[in-house]
Amino acid sequence: MRATKDTPVLTDTFENASDFRPCDNSIYIFGSTGELRAQHIESWRATIVGVKIHEITLESQNSFTVKDIESPISLRSEVDIQSLWKGYDPKVKIYLDITGLTHSVWAGILKAALSARLEVLAVYVEPDMYSRSSAPVEGQIYDLSNSIQGISPLPGFATLSSRNNDQFTFVPLLGFEGPRLRYIVEQIQPGYENIRPVIGSPGFKPWYVFETYVGNKGALQETEAWQSIRYAPANCPFSCFYLLEEISADTSGRALKVALIGTKPHALGAVLFTLSSHVAVELVHDHPIRKAGRTGGTARLLVYHVSALFDEASAIFIKRSVNRPRRSKT
Repeated sequence: MRATKDTPVLTDTFENASDFRPCDNSIYIFGSTGELRAQHIESWRATIVGVKIHEITLESQNSFTVKDIESPISLRSEVDIQSLWKGYDPKVKIYLDITGLTHSVWAGILKAALSARLEVLAVYVEPDMYSRSSAPVEGQIYDLSNSIQGISPLPGFATLSSRNNDQFTFVPLLGFEGPRLRYIVEQIQPGYENIRPVIGSPGFKPWYVFETYVGNKGALQETEAWQSIRYAPANCPFSCFYLLEEISADTSGRALKVALIGTKPHALGAVLFTLSSHVAVELVHDHPIRKAGRTGGTARLLVYHVSALFDEASAIFIKRSVNRPRRSKT
């Protein structure tokens, strides 16, 4: 078992989101959204000094638009993305508020910032509640998504080669939406014995872990994957990161497919693992179209010091090496 000192949880927690302020000499990137929790920036944006604010107003799977920047920024071009901090001090801090951004957009920005060796802090605000379905059916306790757009890679992130696509470990990071798990299992067809689900426990609320079980009951029973469930705190990307390291080690370094259908902090942990690991990893995402008003209220705000995980042996800094060394641990 790894010592606790080797698995630091690099998180600042604010019980009241309005207490948070970004540091001077920083850039704050966030997305406009109708969710109340994504609007915490309004409590300080008019008075803060020494902080450049980039407000993302439009997102697609391949690009995004920033207020006051005329041309869309391509998620397939790190040069385009790095224009967000071009000309700034190399020691500038990047705050990336993932609360109101889609996975495609925040993951692409995160990768570009880490590739540039910038200090990156991810910000996330927990919702106080989720919108319950008015007519719940099996696997849909909450009313969160209108539809899914289908499985496709996050821009800038690899898919498994044909060599690795036959035998892989499937790690679904679970949320409340059971139909999304069932859909992905049908599409990628993992070996049932190679499924390692992850549930957020503790959840944002104490009862969320039980509702996650209920929401995913059908697929977990059909695949018998309930026998292999693992746990990581729902709001902690670092715990998810370390758990993925353990799962990878337990499966002898076999390629992983990680499904991003749970909390954003867990998805963040999976992206960080993918960028730092030398094991072949594919991030599986079905690109849901979120319903308006799917969350209510604002709970804790968390700041994750994500760039602290990376060292010179991390995969993101090693290009096309044949024999890649394992990431060192100190």
